[in-house]
Amino acid sequence: MTEAGSTPEAAPTVERLVHLVSGEMPADEMNRLNHDEWEKIAVMAIVIGLAPILHWRLEQSLFNPPAITMAKLGVTRQAHAKRNEAIASQLAQILAGCASQDISAVVLKGAVLAQKAYPEAALRPMNDIDLLFRPEDLSGVGLLLERLGYQGKHKNQSHGPGITKHQSTYRRAGRVGATPNPYVSAGGDRTVEPHGSLEESWFGLKVDITPGVWERAVPVSLHGQPARRLWASDALLHLAVHATFHVIMGTTVFLQLYDIRQVIETWSNELDWSKLLGQAEQVGAEPFAYAALYWARRLFQAAIPDDILRTLASACPTHLVAHVRATGSWQLFRRTQQPPLVTLRQRLGRGISDRREAARWARSMGAKWQIWQTAVAIHKTDTAGLLTGRRLKAEV
Repeated sequence: MTEAGSTPEAAPTVERLVHLVSGEMPADEMNRLNHDEWEKIAVMAIVIGLAPILHWRLEQSLFNPPAITMAKLGVTRQAHAKRNEAIASQLAQILAGCASQDISAVVLKGAVLAQKAYPEAALRPMNDIDLLFRPEDLSGVGLLLERLGYQGKHKNQSHGPGITKHQSTYRRAGRVGATPNPYVSAGGDRTVEPHGSLEESWFGLKVDITPGVWERAVPVSLHGQPARRLWASDALLHLAVHATFHVIMGTTVFLQLYDIRQVIETWSNELDWSKLLGQAEQVGAEPFAYAALYWARRLFQAAIPDDILRTLASACPTHLVAHVRATGSWQLFRRTQQPPLVTLRQRLGRGISDRREAARWARSMGAKWQIWQTAVAIHKTDTAGLLTGRRLKAEV
């Protein structure tokens, strides 16, 4: 990424953006920002998905940034409003189809948070439509989506990095967005991802918080259609685990951490922290929950009690707690700034670094071995598939 910058010189921009979005930047510091610094902040906000919420924050403040900055952020907010309206229509059609087939759907992440946890839907950029179904309903969901004009793309879970929560994605033909960055392109249909579980997995590192979530799911109406959302404590644990896996996988995480803040603010009366701790312990999710909750409080002042963080930290290896505490906004941003992989050397190097990062989070030597042995089965890797298809340069 060249516009926002991925060199250490961009660190102040990331930190300023986080302070502005969280409402923690003092007025005198805002007054000292020059036009060039505001430009960098606006570009960074657009790239990592925080532009709409930054625009909203600045509107609420008594400070007037440069007009060009507000215009750029405002246009992005309007684009997301338009795209979210299209997503709402897309989701309503799917939910209506599910209701007609007596299929229950739990709406996950942005598709429900934009409507229920943000002051306005446009403030929460979205990419895919994530829906949780009971495993026995997945085949019927696939047929339903095909009748609605979607085409399925199916992947063998034993190949690639081992993502198991969804092996199928659906998209309507000819409606692809204009750019690969979900926070820049406002056009095109969004991919629908039917999930059979909430398991997160990456090169053998796995955690599954699904047990019990269906029994606790809350009925809601979305876009005039019946649906369900996760109970607040389940939603918070799901978002935390998902956000930490974003970091492990090297994908942007700031919006996901802000989601945590919004869930706590919106459903504080429904939250049961003791149940969250119990569920995290039951499924071995404490390290992932601790990391994301710690970062959400550090970056965005999410209202997470000290005793909750202490309890989660006590269940984590000391080295991992130190790593989490040493990771700030710049480190989280830099983790996502990796060059495209076009050669065999690059892919092999990335494969090693990805597995090394995943192994950092493993809780036993057996779990670490589970991760590293994925490198042995070369024929199951994406790299092998690309070489077979002659789509990767073999130069080393």
